[in-house]
Amino acid sequence: MKRMLLGLFVLWSAAGSAQTTLKFCVETDKDGKCKKQASEFTISKDGGTIIFELKSPAPLGTSKVLYKIFKLSDNGKAVFNNTIEQDVQEKWNCAWEEAVFYDPGTYKVMAYDNTDNLLCLGILKIFTQ
Repeated sequence: MKRMLLGLFVLWSAAGSAQTTLKFCVETDKDGKCKKQASEFTISKDGGTIIFELKSPAPLGTSKVLYKIFKLSDNGKAVFNNTIEQDVQEKWNCAWEEAVFYDPGTYKVMAYDNTDNLLCLGILKIFTQ
């Protein structure tokens, strides 16, 4: 029984490491790779740009990525803020998109494909100067 549980854990761990990921970046290189990854950002009162980097071990298999952005209240309730649509090619395994934030707070970003299947999500915190 222990051997079976260990085997299931190894399979689960391997599958978990091969998931689509969402990173937040200050900037990217010319190929769209994140140069300065972070989960906390300080922006000016006039707003600031944050780059979403979506990476998958396999082709995305979709023609559009929808980044649904929710602001988390102090009690953890997610309040819809915005949706950013990005056209992609099905054979791509990565994509990046710029988003402008104006208000401080904690945000949850959920990335969906064009059939509304969740690809991944991430949490970021915004502070103002």
